[in-house]
Amino acid sequence: MVIVPKDITDANLVSSTITETGSEAAQGIWSSATNYNLNDVVIVTTGVHRKYKSLTGSSNQNHYPPTSPTYWVDIGPTNKFAMFDQTGGTTTTSPSGTLEFVFTADRINSMGFLDVNASTIRIRANDGVSTYFDETFNLPDRAIIQNWYDYFYTDSFRTTELIVKDIPAITGSTYTVTITNTAANVSIGTFVYGNFTEIGNTQYGANVGIVDYSKKTVDEFGIATLTKRTFSKKVDVRVHVENTSVDAVCSKLNSLRATNCLWSGSTGVYESLTVFGFYKDYSIDISYPSYSILSIQIEGLTQ
Repeated sequence: MVIVPKDITDANLVSSTITETGSEAAQGIWSSATNYNLNDVVIVTTGVHRKYKSLTGSSNQNHYPPTSPTYWVDIGPTNKFAMFDQTGGTTTTSPSGTLEFVFTADRINSMGFLDVNASTIRIRANDGVSTYFDETFNLPDRAIIQNWYDYFYTDSFRTTELIVKDIPAITGSTYTVTITNTAANVSIGTFVYGNFTEIGNTQYGANVGIVDYSKKTVDEFGIATLTKRTFSKKVDVRVHVENTSVDAVCSKLNSLRATNCLWSGSTGVYESLTVFGFYKDYSIDISYPSYSILSIQIEGLTQ
């Protein structure tokens, strides 16, 4: 299954409990009247929702950061829009234990939540007349329990991903998403919404893993130091595709080349087969009378 994400912008984001304030940056919200110094950090909240660092301490006044790369460098999204920017390594965090946002969209049937630190996610959809979809999803514990000792003493951790694909696709709807954590802060790395496409059935024998960007350095005395950095997921799967759908699958995948999407090899189980990223390569082995085998390699942007 693949979901091609749609954008969240000022035009369709109705509200959010996360506010953009000057406290996110040392120098607050960018102002055309201020002459900024080297390394000053500001945020822009109109049109784009990003943080920028000043590259110069000389006459950096009235240079709009998004269009002035000589004077400013983009250092990432604001907290409010980090979950919507569809890149890896950015997170929206709410210290209150609840994060809620409302947006509008036409005829969508699926949502994806990645890198989530929460206990429940509630989704409501309203068509302007009534609320036709209202479900709360619990994020279960994923602790590794192999015996009674583990049951009582092992460290617990909740699942960090959720995909919902049974939302009725109704035109002109408003969606309210409420993410709650009863024990700590709420955070989410990536939110995706759109329409899913079933490509085929994942076969057993899938490979999952990570690409680790940590780095080992050795000084002149031979002392090694490991610098811990982020990582991204990778998945290699083989998919059973009906021969009558081969051409359609090829066309679909070709259209998604170099496009970040939400890929899921098995909804509800094998969370490790869910990746937000791009496919690096695919091939289809047309060797059976009624079905073919799609081999696809996907590299994630998120952890």
